[in-house]
Amino acid sequence: MFSLTKRQAAILLGVVLLVLGGWLLWKHFNQPEPVTPLSQQQAETPAGVDIAAKNAHIDMLQSQLNEAAQQIAELKNRPPNTIIKTVPVKVIETVEVERKKSGADFAIVTDPASPDKPVNLEEVAKLPEGTTVNLNQYNVFAYRKVIRGVNVFPVLDSGRVKVYEVTVDVSRRVTKDGKYIGVAAGYDFKHNKAKAGIRYSF
Repeated sequence: MFSLTKRQAAILLGVVLLVLGGWLLWKHFNQPEPVTPLSQQQAETPAGVDIAAKNAHIDMLQSQLNEAAQQIAELKNRPPNTIIKTVPVKVIETVEVERKKSGADFAIVTDPASPDKPVNLEEVAKLPEGTTVNLNQYNVFAYRKVIRGVNVFPVLDSGRVKVYEVTVDVSRRVTKDGKYIGVAAGYDFKHNKAKAGIRYSF
């Protein structure tokens, strides 16, 4: 056991408060931005998707970035996830409502009329009230294609912890909003028998 002098306790408290204050300030000024305006050309690249993911404070694997960019590029000649048609002052609000409705982790907004220029949503919001705004919205889901798991089932038996069952599973994503179907297999050591089944995650 150790004790602190009043001076040491005051210094320690000051350091803790300083760290806590710095963290709260950082959190305040670094809020996630779930909607990122990009040019259409930029949105079709893994680097562009990565910018949007980082703005939303979401880490994605390179394979996920590649997949999202490819899906956006494939939608070039087809309707995107959402076509935003609203009055200027409602643009940012409409984009966020649509993103939440879809369950997406973040959204990318582009202007089909200017595919080489990023959209400035603040400027769009200042357009005259009668202006019709047409933007493309791509909702991105940060889910891996395949997930794997190991499940261990410990049991307290006669005061000792014993493992009676172990299972492993592999599931593949079947919907863009994160539903998975896969197989599970395991062994029940207590009854000396193997088991297998189907796994559905949502």
